[in-house]
Amino acid sequence: MNQSSLSKINLLPEHIIDQIKAGEVIERPSTLIKEIIENSVDANSTKIEIHLRENGLELISIIDNGFGISHQELPLAFCRHATSKINHFEDLYHLSSYGFRGEALASIASISRVTCESQTKNGWGLIKISGGETLTYQHEAQANTETGTQLFIKDLFYNTPVRMKFIQSKTSEKNHLKKILNSFLLTQYQIEFSIKWDDKEKEYYQPRTNPADRIKDVLFKNKDSQLVITQQAYDGVCFKIFLSQDSSRGNAHKNHFLFINDRFIQDIKLHKIILNAASSLWPEGETGHYVAYLDIPSDEVDVNIHPNKTVVKLFKAPRVFSIISGTIRHELTSRQQLHTAASPKASELPLEVSTDSFSNVEYRPVDFSMKDQVEDYFDNIHQQPHPSLDKPSESGLVFDFHDYSLYKINDHLFILNKEKILIYHLMKILCSQSLKENAVPLLVSRPIKVSQKVQTQTNDFLQSLGFEIDHLDATTVAVRTFPKDLQSYPYLEIIEYLLEHKISSFDQLDFSHFKFNTYNNSLISDILSKIAITELIEQNILQQMTQDQIKKYYAK
Repeated sequence: MNQSSLSKINLLPEHIIDQIKAGEVIERPSTLIKEIIENSVDANSTKIEIHLRENGLELISIIDNGFGISHQELPLAFCRHATSKINHFEDLYHLSSYGFRGEALASIASISRVTCESQTKNGWGLIKISGGETLTYQHEAQANTETGTQLFIKDLFYNTPVRMKFIQSKTSEKNHLKKILNSFLLTQYQIEFSIKWDDKEKEYYQPRTNPADRIKDVLFKNKDSQLVITQQAYDGVCFKIFLSQDSSRGNAHKNHFLFINDRFIQDIKLHKIILNAASSLWPEGETGHYVAYLDIPSDEVDVNIHPNKTVVKLFKAPRVFSIISGTIRHELTSRQQLHTAASPKASELPLEVSTDSFSNVEYRPVDFSMKDQVEDYFDNIHQQPHPSLDKPSESGLVFDFHDYSLYKINDHLFILNKEKILIYHLMKILCSQSLKENAVPLLVSRPIKVSQKVQTQTNDFLQSLGFEIDHLDATTVAVRTFPKDLQSYPYLEIIEYLLEHKISSFDQLDFSHFKFNTYNNSLISDILSKIAITELIEQNILQQMTQDQIKKYYAK
């Protein structure tokens, strides 16, 4: 292409504009299903049926009993920026509905084959669109006793195949879909849902009168789990949260849900505040499930800063931070004090929760209105102070210093070289050859630069370990999954190391020069509990020391 053709400015054809616009709104099947369920909820549906094939790439079907789309306006519904929700710019800050931009249906129609049939009290309409081109439009004025809309979306991205390279593994895409579906189940608990995956049996969710029952339906099927429930209202802001007593070191993030005005929101700062405030409920290094509902006056939150509306801007963020942190902290510290003073049985508490798992946490008071305190809070949110040498714990970490830690185990003191024990344990995990079975998807795929194209042998070896990568181009790969057993390790650094050194077999594994950027003391404690101390001593990784030797060592 010569310079003259590069400098020439042309107006893009409408069909290309639509396809580009669709990429902003419809990134994957989960963002599509979010948009069309929002439309069904806005239509006051009391029953919604969903059917998915091939994780939505082959078919997404949604049938509702809402008030329907007028047969005269049905073609308009698939035009860009056609909406019944806003008439003036100021309406953007007084929204009570989900969809409002009028972009979703137009975007969907431009990258798939769509059939929509809708029935109102006064008429019936049917429209078929393929790649943005209307193939069929039929309508009829008639009186109907039942209303609703049936939307069938087939062959997603059939005319924009380049977008398919950004689709992740089947497991990852299904997890994204489940997250979105569960978010609607948890906020729209009064609606009856049925969900069908491929040819499997339908999953039914009966309408509920309160969110706690729906939470148990969604997150704790066939489980007897207990919830801590607390809420607070202040200055127009209402916060309510459901915390699970159960916890794990694994994929608890799958069941972390935050809703602002019934919208599913992904906000890392609010997420960190919730987990930090609730940390005393769960064992160190583990997290449980939470479902949090935040109601804020509509003129104090902007939901129009991202096409997918999963990111919002809070106009009075410090106040919201304080309410969330204070509500959770007050509830858990009150229960902790109650348990310490009276030691009641779990059944005697106002809520169905056992307090035996509470750990002692000294909360740092934070003035969220002070910018420097807020920045320090988020920089150090996961750091816990170490016990001093003068007050050794009964068992576990006594003192921490650079690459070494002092541990007290069975009344004996040990000096532990973090680097050696982490590498030793890492090698044992990698050589177990059972990692692939426990591979889990990354929430956000991580691109990694490579010096040259990854060889087939290295790629096969990575897959055997549980690392799934996609080649975006000759020098860039995207990490899609990683082994669950490595979740406490810096697994992204590990895969970079494997790629850089072109490791293709277990015999080539050598982490003797590998440097960990961070150390997780709870991980080391967990490793010590799994590996026999005698075995570590034989490997010269752990050695016993006298109190005087330790003091002299740290006095240097």
